[in-house]
Amino acid sequence: MQTTVNLPDSLCQKSEALAVSRGSTVEQLIVEAVEKEVKSNLVAGVLGSCGDRDVELPIIASSRPGTMDLSNFDFDDLLA
Repeated sequence: MQTTVNLPDSLCQKSEALAVSRGSTVEQLIVEAVEKEVKSNLVAGVLGSCGDRDVELPIIASSRPGTMDLSNFDFDDLLA
């Protein structure tokens, strides 16, 4: 899909300079920025809200993240 985006002149000039400094194009810069924003909002929408209110989820630090096997864990015990 192709879309036209109108940027203010100053933002367009800064975008061009940033793209050149990265060896990229303005189009690639915009695509990367939009992808980053969409991903962060998807994560925030799925994990960071409950109805119309924000919730703060606890974060538990681990020295070996992703290594705990919870396949046989009975989560219903936590609710009882």
